[in-house]
Formats: sequence, C-alpha cells, structure tokens
Amino acid sequence: MKTVSRSGIAAITLVSSFALLAAGCDRTPKEEGRTAGETIDQTTADARNQANEMGGTLENNAEQAGQAIDDATITASVKGKYLVDDTLKGLQISVDTNQGVVMLTGSVQNEAAKELATQIAQGVEGVVRVDNQLTIP
Repeated sequence: MKTVSRSGIAAITLVSSFALLAAGCDRTPKEEGRTAGETIDQTTADARNQANEMGGTLENNAEQAGQAIDDATITASVKGKYLVDDTLKGLQISVDTNQGVVMLTGSVQNEAAKELATQIAQGVEGVVRVDNQLTIP
C-alpha cells in the first residue's frame, strides 16, 4: 500500500480549503434555498472528490518515481557486476534500464563475452528482460 507524503497531505488539505472557499463564493439563486447543512454536505463531497483525484495523481507520480529509482538501481547493479567480472571489466559496455528492461550497447571481444553480459544482467533482481545490442568487432 502506498503512503502519502507530508507534501501530499498538505496538497489535499489545500485543495479542500479552496473547495470550501469556492463553495461559498459561487452560490447561485437555486442554491440559496439550501440549508447550511446541505451546502456543507455538498461542499464536503466536492472536496472529497477533488482529494481523491489528487490522491490518484500523487500515487501515479510516486509509482513513476519508484520505477525510475528501481531502474537506476538495476543499472548500477549490472555495471557493478561487470566491473568485478574478469572477462567484462574494462570493456566499454553501456547499460540503460527502462521499466526493468536492460539494454546493453558497446562492443565485446567475442560471442562468449556477449552471452556472459546477458547472463549477468538477467541475474540482477528486478530485470524483466535483457536487450543485448553488443557488437563483436
């Protein structure tokens, strides 16, 4: 379950406050027959709807940020494993990760090194797929 940050709570509170303020300013003749309780109930419902919409947006943004962090972690982990491998260390292998898909570019000395690069990347937690674009000169 996602948690809402303090800034998210502040944003929801701000939207609710504006909704309450706007409800008092936008009265039409038809609304003047409402009781104060009915007006408050409608304003509360409007504010709740706006807060729910904002909460969905905040959750979506948090998921996107989380994915970016996960992708960066995957990239760093793959690169680190290449640095400690005797066959691959020192080679110019570029690693880019997008939504768990790792793309490898650059060149390696032979087919065995190319396959090893794929195997190592696939062994990293969070990797969905490896797109090996490495070339052999």
